[in-house]
Amino acid sequence: MKRILALAAVLTLTFFVGRVFADDMSHSSMHDDMKKMSDSKDMGKSMKCEVVDVACYIAKGAHGEGHQACAAKCISGGGELALLHDGKLYIPVDKDYHSARDQFVSKGGEMVNVMGKTVSKGGLNYLVLSDMASDMKKDGM
Repeated sequence: MKRILALAAVLTLTFFVGRVFADDMSHSSMHDDMKKMSDSKDMGKSMKCEVVDVACYIAKGAHGEGHQACAAKCISGGGELALLHDGKLYIPVDKDYHSARDQFVSKGGEMVNVMGKTVSKGGLNYLVLSDMASDMKKDGM
């Protein structure tokens, strides 16, 4: 009986360790795939997007000129933002998939021109901003 319990414990432990290792490998593989997509020399495309307050957009569909003051207030107060283009929300990120939120906080509710590559994975849409887009932002363009 003790042998059966010991065998069951070893098998259970092996299963959980294998599962954790597989999940970790899956995550790093996904990050590597996304990194490869953003490392290519293609600078992406230029897009005109609205900087929207995610909460109001998701809950009420609120955006556009009539919602600009509210979006600016909510975003500058720490609300989540996204870039709205052709009915899709994009999370702005740099080439390492770190948040590029700071570049857009002061633009809540406004239309902005951005350059980058769109990446969709797992139901999320990202806009990987090109270095040129960051340079344009610094130059005040």
